[in-house]
Amino acid sequence: MAYAAYCESFNALNNTFVDAPVARPKKLMVLDITVSSCDAFKVRRLLASCPQTGVLRCIPKLRDRTVVLEIQLSAERVQEVMHVLMTCVPSGEMGTLNSWSHHLSSRGMTHGL
Repeated sequence: MAYAAYCESFNALNNTFVDAPVARPKKLMVLDITVSSCDAFKVRRLLASCPQTGVLRCIPKLRDRTVVLEIQLSAERVQEVMHVLMTCVPSGEMGTLNSWSHHLSSRGMTHGL
């Protein structure tokens, strides 16, 4: 209500603006991959060069000498990123592939859905 009154007082509502096209947010996915601790740096560096891809969490498993990487990526890049990972780190183990909303809800964060 206060915003509308503010706009009316400066005659902002009477101006015609061309709305810029709003980009739809891309569907985000989360992929878990387990790699040896020696390969973790290599994988993180590799993922840094992939567009629309990033490491959410890096969880070391000290007893097994492995690292679990939670990777956030757009849904259209899943096959490309999986191919790159399987080619460069054949010893890695692919885990689950979840939607971003499922990832948040599994951690009790429903406000981001």
